[in-house]
Amino acid sequence: MLKSTVCAGLFLPCLVLPALAQGMPRYDVEKYCQEVAGVSGGSAAILNGCMDMEQEAYNILKPDWGGLPARSRSYCDDVAQVSGGSYSILKGCMDMETEASDAPRTFQY
Repeated sequence: MLKSTVCAGLFLPCLVLPALAQGMPRYDVEKYCQEVAGVSGGSAAILNGCMDMEQEAYNILKPDWGGLPARSRSYCDDVAQVSGGSYSILKGCMDMETEASDAPRTFQY
């Protein structure tokens, strides 16, 4: 009985972690957009436009996130975090990765 409990205890996280890993990354959009607006002198129009763009990108990505390739999700999350965490950058990266995987190149001599 103890042996099966230990095995289940060790195996269960293997089943749960991939499901958790499929959740959308959480970025501090307000901070990111404040920084973007700050580059232009603190423009309220830039801030609002940034927030709208980030919300739109998030809303587009969220329903399909778990079905996207894990390697692309991880890579693009890293790319998006370099800028401070941007769903617009995340979406652009995922779009490029999807397009590239749909049309692989071959080399010819």
